[in-house]
Amino acid sequence: MATYTLKQLSRDGPQYAMAMLLQCLNAGEPFVTYGAIGDELQHQLKVGKIFPTQIGYVAGSLMDRILEIEPDAPLINVLITRPDGIPGVGAGEYLAYRYRERRYRNWKNVPTKEKLEVVAREREKIFNYRKWGTINEKLFGNNGESKLRVKKGSEVDGRSKNGMSHGGPAESDEHKKLKAWVASNPSKVGLAKSFGKGTPEAPLLSGDTIDVLFSDGNDYVVVEVKSCRSNDDDLRRGIYQCVKYRTVKEAEHAPNKVNVRALLIGERKMNAELMTRARLLKVKYLCVAVNTNG
Repeated sequence: MATYTLKQLSRDGPQYAMAMLLQCLNAGEPFVTYGAIGDELQHQLKVGKIFPTQIGYVAGSLMDRILEIEPDAPLINVLITRPDGIPGVGAGEYLAYRYRERRYRNWKNVPTKEKLEVVAREREKIFNYRKWGTINEKLFGNNGESKLRVKKGSEVDGRSKNGMSHGGPAESDEHKKLKAWVASNPSKVGLAKSFGKGTPEAPLLSGDTIDVLFSDGNDYVVVEVKSCRSNDDDLRRGIYQCVKYRTVKEAEHAPNKVNVRALLIGERKMNAELMTRARLLKVKYLCVAVNTNG
C-alpha cells in the first residue's frame, strides 16, 4: 500500500468526509466516526492504515473550507467523533472560538456530560441548516456521495432487507448451524441453567423474528447470530437488531416491566470501534468458533 502525508489527507480527505456527513444527515444518524472516515479514505486514496487521530486534520481542513465561504455555518465537524459520540480536541478549539468559551480549548478536561450537551445543541443547528448541499457543491461539486463505497453485508441469514424472515435469500448453512448451536448451549454463551434451551426463530409482535430467544420465566435474552460469513457491516447491523429486539420484547410486556438482555454472537473478532458502540448500547458481544471448527 502507498504511504501518505498529513498534507495529502488535509487536501484530499475533506470531500469524502463531507460526503459521509451528508449521508449521516440524510439518514438522521448521530455522527460519523474517525474510524469510518479513515477506512473510507484508505479505500479512496489507496493508501495504508490511517489512524483515527489523523482524521482530526481532515475534519479541521473541512471546517476551515466551510467557514471561508459561510462564516456563520454551524460547526459540522463536531459530528466527526469517537465511537462514543464525542469529538476530539480539535472540535473544542472551534467551539471555543465560536462561543467565546475559552475553557473549551482545554476540551479534555470538560466533563463528558457537558461535552454531550454542547454537541447536542450544535447538532440541532446542523440538522436545521439548509445550505449544506450548496456548500458541498461549491467546495467539491455535487456528486460526492456517489463516490462513496456502498456498504454491503456478507451474511446470508434468510431475511429480507426489512429484517423479516421471509422474502430474503435462502439462509446459509453456516447461519443455521450457529443458530442451532446457540439454542442448544445456553451455558456456553454465559447463561444460567435456569434458562434451558433457547427457542430458534422466535417471533415478535412487530413481525420481526429473533434468531434465538432464551427465557427462565422472568428474564429474557434476545440473541442475534452472525456466522463466519459476516463482515463488519453485518456485525454493525447485528448490534442495532439486538437493540430493536430488546426494545420490542420489553414493549410486549408493558405496562409490566421485564428484564431483557441483548446478546450478539459471532464468529469473528469485533473491531474496537464496534465494540465501543456495542458497550454503549448495552449489547454484549460473544465470539465463538462453531463453523470454524467444522
